[in-house]
Amino acid sequence: MGIVYLSSGVLALFFVAILAGKKQKAHSDHLLLGWFLLLFSNMMIFYLILQGLAPGWLIEILNNSAFLHGPILFFYTAALTGLRKRILWKDALHLLPFTVLYILTTVLGYASWSGLERLNVGLIVLKFLSPLIYILLSQRMILRHRNRIEQYYSSTSSLELRWLSSILWGGQILIVLGITTHLLYYLGNVNIPSYGGLYLNIAYSLSIVLLGYFGFRQTSIFLPAQLQNGQNPKPRGPGKEKNGKYRKSRIDEAQAARAYQELLCHMEEHQPFIDPGLSLFRLAEQLKTTENKLSQLINSQSGYNFFEFVNKYRVDLLIQKMNAGELQQSTLLGLALDSGFNSKASFNRAFKKFTGQTPSEYLRSTRR
Repeated sequence: MGIVYLSSGVLALFFVAILAGKKQKAHSDHLLLGWFLLLFSNMMIFYLILQGLAPGWLIEILNNSAFLHGPILFFYTAALTGLRKRILWKDALHLLPFTVLYILTTVLGYASWSGLERLNVGLIVLKFLSPLIYILLSQRMILRHRNRIEQYYSSTSSLELRWLSSILWGGQILIVLGITTHLLYYLGNVNIPSYGGLYLNIAYSLSIVLLGYFGFRQTSIFLPAQLQNGQNPKPRGPGKEKNGKYRKSRIDEAQAARAYQELLCHMEEHQPFIDPGLSLFRLAEQLKTTENKLSQLINSQSGYNFFEFVNKYRVDLLIQKMNAGELQQSTLLGLALDSGFNSKASFNRAFKKFTGQTPSEYLRSTRR
C-alpha cells in the first residue's frame, strides 16, 4: 500500500512541475496546479500515516480534504467551459465546511469529546456527499456547455470535455464503492481491509494520471461574452421571437429573407463548411456581418443552430460524393473528411441525425 501512495504522490508532483513550467498558463491551469498540490499532499499524508510519522494536525487536513476536492473540481470545470475567468471573494464560502471542521478537529479537538459517535458517522456521510454534489453540478455545467458551443462551432469534439466527463463518472463510481465498503463494515460487520482502500487508491492513482494528461493538453475554450454569462441561446421558429413578433432592434422579415438567401448562396458557391474549423466568427467575417446577427439569422430562418446548419451541408455533400461513385476511389471516412468532418465519430453522429440511418445502412439501401 505504501508503494501505491508513494507512486501516486510522485505522479502528482510530476504534473505539478509540468504545469508550473507551462508558459502562458490559463486560469484553468492555475486551478489544476493547485488541485495537484492538494492531491500530492493527500498521498504523502497517507504514506506518513502508514509509516506512523504523521502528526495529528496533518491527519486532520487529510480527513477533511474531501471538502476541498469538490469546490476545486467545480471551479476547474467552470474555468474550462469559459464561464469563470477568475476566483471571486464570495467563492471562499465553498471552503467554509473544510475550515469549520478543521478548527473543530484540531483547535477544539472534538474527536476526543464523548458522545459524538453519531456526529462522526454523519461527517463520514458528508465527506462522500460533498464531492458527489460537486461532481453532479460539474456534469450539469458540461452538458449546458455542449449546448452552448453548438451555437458557435461547427466541430465540437475537441471542446466537449468528454475526457472530464469520463473522470467525473469515474469519481461517482469511486464514491459509490467508498459508501458501499463503509456500509458493509459499519452495518454488516464485514471485515474489509482499509475499506477496500487498495483498489480505491489504485483507481485514485489512475485518475491522477488521466487528469494530468488531459488537463495539460486541454486548451482554453474561447466563448463570446453572452456565453460566459451562462446564457444558452436556442433557435426559434422561422423568423419569430417567443411572442411571434419581431423586435424593432432586429432585422425585419424582408431583410432577413434577403440576408438568408445571401448566406445560402455563399454556402453553395464557396463551400466554407469544407473547413473543419469553421466557426460562427469566421463565417460572419466572410459575410461581413457580426456573429450575433448571423447566429440570429441562422436560428430564425433555418430552425437549426450553427452546428446543425453547417453539418447538414457536410452530410449533403458527402451523400453527393457517395452517389457520384467516389467511394470507388476513396474510403467513406476519406470522403467524410473531404466534406468537412474532422472525425469518424462526428461524421457518424451527424449522418444519423440528418438521414435517420448510419452510413453503412444508407449504402445498403442505395445498392438494392
